[in-house]
Amino acid sequence: MKKSFTTIIQTLALLILLQGCSSIPLSTMLKMSSFDETDFVKLNPDDIRVKVRNNTQENVLRKNVLRYQYRGPEGVIDQSFSMELIDEDVETIEHWFGDDSFQHSSRYRLDAEGIELFKQLQQHPLLAMRKKEGEFKFSVTFKLTESAPERFNMSIDLLLNPEEGYFTLFDQHELDLTQAAND
Repeated sequence: MKKSFTTIIQTLALLILLQGCSSIPLSTMLKMSSFDETDFVKLNPDDIRVKVRNNTQENVLRKNVLRYQYRGPEGVIDQSFSMELIDEDVETIEHWFGDDSFQHSSRYRLDAEGIELFKQLQQHPLLAMRKKEGEFKFSVTFKLTESAPERFNMSIDLLLNPEEGYFTLFDQHELDLTQAAND
């Protein structure tokens, strides 16, 4: 009994440590671990949404692209889909001590060209193969405006199916543009 209790505590501590050290939530890792090409082919590209949240007063993104990548012994797929802004909102967060801060949220969907490219990708012969041994991932790439601050926090959520809701790709990741420029 004591050994199993110790094992449970150690497992919980490891899970908390892993989640605390990563910008990608554990729930996202679990969700995407069961996602496969069958799920991908069933997606409706009209339903796909990306929500970007950051602590700036204005939108610092000028171009978002949803990207699908597959790498395996059978071949490579690396496709990007352009997105368009649907809506945005800025919320002022008042603090008792110190300056107010902001929460800027913007939502994007695939534009007409992105939807067409997504539908073409869903017909790709490599996706029809059932015995693949590779890895795939979704990512969001973006370009920043010239007015972007040197440091800010950003979160990106992805919606693939409206019934399942958004899931977080990464949460409160600090972007340091001065450090990135030096690297």
